[in-house]
Amino acid sequence: MKRSVINVALLALLAVSAGAGRADDIDVEALYKKAVGSTVYIVDPKVGASGSGSLIDVAKKLVITNFHVVDNSEIVFVQFPMYRKDGSIDTNKDKYKENIPAGRAIKGTVMYRDKTRDLALVLLERVPMGTEALPLAKGSVVVGDTTWNIGCPGAVEQVFSITEGKVRAIGVQAFNVGGGSEVLKIKAKIVTTTNPANPGDSGGALIDKRGYQVAVTQSINTRAQLISNFIDVTEVRAFLNEKRIQIKELGDGDKPKDDAKLIAVPKKNDPEEDASELLRRSKLFSTGEEKRPTYMAKLQEIIKKYPGTIAAKDAKKILGDLK
Repeated sequence: MKRSVINVALLALLAVSAGAGRADDIDVEALYKKAVGSTVYIVDPKVGASGSGSLIDVAKKLVITNFHVVDNSEIVFVQFPMYRKDGSIDTNKDKYKENIPAGRAIKGTVMYRDKTRDLALVLLERVPMGTEALPLAKGSVVVGDTTWNIGCPGAVEQVFSITEGKVRAIGVQAFNVGGGSEVLKIKAKIVTTTNPANPGDSGGALIDKRGYQVAVTQSINTRAQLISNFIDVTEVRAFLNEKRIQIKELGDGDKPKDDAKLIAVPKKNDPEEDASELLRRSKLFSTGEEKRPTYMAKLQEIIKKYPGTIAAKDAKKILGDLK
């Protein structure tokens, strides 16, 4: 079975399970497509280790991950998802590894570390055009919430996979774990969930049904089946505050532009929503010079087909920036 078929089957299974026994009708495939573009695969060339991370500020080019992913290295290599011509993601891990010696990976400088929280902040040399940041939740999730984590598990040959789970507990925990060159003494607010997590998922985002990041995967302390630990988003915010780093935030009460589509099926024959959906899909072609003609053609299609809509205005602005 081809990997692309496996990915489609996985997303379909998640979509079915997400709707079962829940009041909200979550479109898991749309949720994944929205969040995965902000997720990165990280390789530490110093020790050959790899993990995950998430882009939290586009302008500042900042990625949040675990300390134990970058360890004490100054430089790491970071990659966003690579998209095929049909808009699907190439998940072959070997191709991403080959990009590093070929000079196609993005160089990241580790700016700050917090060993107690098992967090690190990485500054990227560049961010691919059209990439959006993953919004940080204002506060913690609650027990019983459904969550999804996106990462690059070390146990398989695919990157950017997604798993679903439920929040089991939230609270401050203190424990020691092996962290590469040393033992980490962690004391932080931890979100415990049933999301299956693997060491390669470390540093990746745990998201809620809105597509907000609510925690950072801390998979090296997975102790038993269906018990996975994540560093709570309040610890991420405390880390940023201590380093006096301000990131661009969604306003209070604001939602991502296409947040409603993750919860409800878009109304038919609504030009605004149809145009917005086309704009969202067009962004699958926004990364990579080879996809630029397709991206521009899709933007021009939105402008021609849905003149006067907000999406058409956004498309015109993007086209202007591309030229």
